[in-house]
Amino acid sequence: MTKIWNPDGIWQGETVAILGAGPDMTAELAATAKGYKTIAVNRAVKFAPWADMFVALDPHHPFWEEADRLGFTGLRVCGVECDYDALYAGMFYETVQMGEGHTLQIRNNALAALRIAARAGAKKIILLGFDPVRYEEVHAHTGFSGLVQGLAQITAELRANGIEVEQIDSKEQKPGTRAPRRGESVDAETFPKRKK
Repeated sequence: MTKIWNPDGIWQGETVAILGAGPDMTAELAATAKGYKTIAVNRAVKFAPWADMFVALDPHHPFWEEADRLGFTGLRVCGVECDYDALYAGMFYETVQMGEGHTLQIRNNALAALRIAARAGAKKIILLGFDPVRYEEVHAHTGFSGLVQGLAQITAELRANGIEVEQIDSKEQKPGTRAPRRGESVDAETFPKRKK
């Protein structure tokens, strides 16, 4: 049974790594988060069963069973009150500005994890494996949109409130650099070659 939960201040002053469910998430990329408080979002739990927190808003998704199978022992956060032994901190809807006069209400695990990390008191948030553009490309057939804009809006809001946010989309990216985009040539001296 879910338990109403308030994450405020549980990780005050910590660096929090959030492992996204983007197409480039790997165990190798997830391992770079070790040493930080870590939140695994949805499928990222399979790459980081050692994470401190697992966020999966939908209780009917197989990632909950995956977390059990992997022996995940951290905090489990669900987006609805349900029968799972999990914590419930609210619905986490975001109002996303898509353009002039066009807003969407979306609910997204990665954006919820950002809100939780901020409420927990993070001084810095490292986003690993988000790659929102590619995520939206992969999920275009579902009608999902708004992650790119929602992530940009929340990131700007957090930075304005003094929280440092760094995004690393793939294992080829080094801290402080922009991730290479699909089809873009990669300088071998700057980034290791991608394995085929």
